[in-house]
Amino acid sequence: MKKEISGKTKIIGLIGENTENSLSPLIHNQIILKYSLNFCYLPFQVAETDLGEAIQGIRALNVRGVNITFPYKEKVIEFLDEVEESARRIGAVNTIVNNKGILTGYNTDVIGFKKSLQDNGKFVIKEKKAVILGAGGAARAVTYSLLEEGIEEISIFNRTLEKAKKIKQNLSPFPPKSSINIFSFEQNDLKDKIKEANLLVNATSVGMASQLNNTPLPDEKLFHPNLLVYDLIYHPAKTLLLKQAEGAGAKIINGLPMLVYQGIESFYLWSGLKAEGKEILEMIRQIT
Repeated sequence: MKKEISGKTKIIGLIGENTENSLSPLIHNQIILKYSLNFCYLPFQVAETDLGEAIQGIRALNVRGVNITFPYKEKVIEFLDEVEESARRIGAVNTIVNNKGILTGYNTDVIGFKKSLQDNGKFVIKEKKAVILGAGGAARAVTYSLLEEGIEEISIFNRTLEKAKKIKQNLSPFPPKSSINIFSFEQNDLKDKIKEANLLVNATSVGMASQLNNTPLPDEKLFHPNLLVYDLIYHPAKTLLLKQAEGAGAKIINGLPMLVYQGIESFYLWSGLKAEGKEILEMIRQIT
């Protein structure tokens, strides 16, 4: 049964730079409808110069919580009262909970990525090798997820080594049997590392709807049948990278399962309700 918005309706939402194409409002409002909850999820497009004021607005307007998306997952931390341990180590927040004016940051991308990789990619992380393209907030969450499950080796490729170095510095101490290597895209190591890898993750924005004809890996010969290629982009559903990988016989997965699973975890933090992941994912796939 659909609930009408009233003075008791709890407001939740999304803060980002470009929120027009985000599926988060659709996902959360489907959960709200399915479980007949008195919540409303809204997208808020916020300029970087207004980010601090927007976070203050969560308190002022008594908003229950928000998701944080590109490009503010790292920048938002300075405006929060508390940061949960894994989000602090990752250095990126994608969910804020407002508890009586105390704003706490969480990172549900970790659970979202891990669950989608295991459930939808049928991938066992332990003792495998992975290549990650990019070194932003999403790459940090992916790295943390893989380390938590005992991956053998992670190779991070980024245009600027400084950001990749920070990930290695922050996350290298755990677990001791895993290793993190960092490279710039210009180096020839990319070919060798992908050849050895079981998993390739695109954590860059290259290939999104605004740049459909772009790919972070123009050379199709880099892919192989023993590789799972995971593009965190979900719009379009199949990026040029995924098309190339599929053509080379690699298994592919896009970012929609991760988005749904991290969203379910965020919603749980705000409401105490844990939605059924596979059911919501199938519902969103049918709508989109």
